[in-house]
Amino acid sequence: MKPIFALTFLAFVYLFGEIVAEKTRARLSITLVISITLLIGFGTLIPKTIFEDSKIIPFSMNIVGLLLTSLGTRINFRELRKQWRTVVIALTGTSISVLGIIAIGSFIINRQYALAGAPIFAGGNAAALVMMEKLNTIRFKDVQTFCIMMLITQGFVGIPVSSYLLRREAKEYIENKKYLEKRLTDITKKAYKVKFNMPDVLDRPMGHFVRLGIVTSFASVLSSATGIHYFIICLLLGIVFYEIGFLEEDSLKRTDSANLVLFLTTLVIFSNLADVTIFKIIELLYPLLICLFTGLIFAVFSGYFLAKVFRISYKLAISLILTCTFGFPTTFFIPNEVAEAIGRNETEKKIIVDYLEPKMLTAGFITVTIFSVIIAGVLVKFL
Repeated sequence: MKPIFALTFLAFVYLFGEIVAEKTRARLSITLVISITLLIGFGTLIPKTIFEDSKIIPFSMNIVGLLLTSLGTRINFRELRKQWRTVVIALTGTSISVLGIIAIGSFIINRQYALAGAPIFAGGNAAALVMMEKLNTIRFKDVQTFCIMMLITQGFVGIPVSSYLLRREAKEYIENKKYLEKRLTDITKKAYKVKFNMPDVLDRPMGHFVRLGIVTSFASVLSSATGIHYFIICLLLGIVFYEIGFLEEDSLKRTDSANLVLFLTTLVIFSNLADVTIFKIIELLYPLLICLFTGLIFAVFSGYFLAKVFRISYKLAISLILTCTFGFPTTFFIPNEVAEAIGRNETEKKIIVDYLEPKMLTAGFITVTIFSVIIAGVLVKFL
């Protein structure tokens, strides 16, 4: 297949996934839709060489660092300080779930599956990219397929449980007049930063791209010098250079290339699906279910414990931990859907959103964007 034909078809698959995810309010994730579409396609009309034909794989892996650096520029420390209980609960609960998957999974299933699946349970696309980069070099095809299956199914564990628990939480919250009197109305504000006096000539898409490239290149040098995973340093330097003002908030979006980068870095995750058969999927169902339900069980038990420690509802604590299985934009959709279902008028709906949304957004951000990348960068060394 000609490269432009292959690239255009993959773009169409990605667009289809975006539309379905948008129409279903992320109940069917873009990764799930892309996976199913490609699996059906590879079994029928799509040539198995479409990723090689499109020439996107080498370039995609090269720009993953830019994406991770940009993610660092979205971290607002002022909001994290305000939501410190949320941060501690989400990080602690997710850590316990990861350790549970590794400990239990290593005895019941292949240790490689447990090590690869744990960080993906703790996050999503970013963690999967870290794992897939390593797995591509050591040729663990089965583990690659397992990672994709974890990525596309984890939301089916976290979303319904969180939605159910938050509906109960919202109903109790509305009925408790004492809490209504001191309801939370957290509003994210920009933290003061030491500001670089950047030349106006760099305040343009290519200027932002170059700055992002400089920081990412620096991350590559530091990674080689320290032995710390490249993606971890990209994320950390993104945070640092945003705080000092060298990079702007959400830098990748300012380059006017964010959608293209997301398209390329998302599609590369699925590049090995051409070799996946229905028999291989059935074979991997057992380790998949072990990882998913072990993670869920440890999330629930840790949520109960942390709720008592921090004196909050166990329903809220468990939901905060489970944000690791779906992240944004589902962390935005669920509080609003709960408000629509439970609120009896506009005032009550706003109270519910103000109570749940900041916590869910913060928890999802801290687990999916920060913790999963760090834990994936650590565990990938043991594969």
